[in-house]
Amino acid sequence: MRRTLAENGVFLLRVSVSLLMLSHGIPKALEYESLVQSFPDPLNVGTEISAMLILFAEVGCSVLLLLGLFGRFASATLFIAMMVAALTHHFADPFAVRELPLLYAAVYACLTLTGPGSTSIDAWLKRVMFEKEEPASREPL
Repeated sequence: MRRTLAENGVFLLRVSVSLLMLSHGIPKALEYESLVQSFPDPLNVGTEISAMLILFAEVGCSVLLLLGLFGRFASATLFIAMMVAALTHHFADPFAVRELPLLYAAVYACLTLTGPGSTSIDAWLKRVMFEKEEPASREPL
């Protein structure tokens, strides 16, 4: 029972944080042309590359995490993106502005450590590829 509750909790956390992050990423993707012109460059790689990296994280990795596919990679990528947002882009802002990316980063850190859970494509692939049933042993007569 306890394991089922924990797995359901990981599933709920994974799906809800993915959908919430998509609400940040999709509007950015829809306004890509204007976004590129004004997007900050916290990593000093150019505004267009910075915008593409954050869109990859907020949209691409959120979809992967929603599906539970490459879950640890997706959540680690989103963790890094949120830490960059909180500690570089919003560094001089008041804590109230940095709070949301830090909260997202904490959730992504948890999901990186736990993995996407048993109700994910990752778990299904693991079961299909690595857990083979052993044949029934035949006892000699």
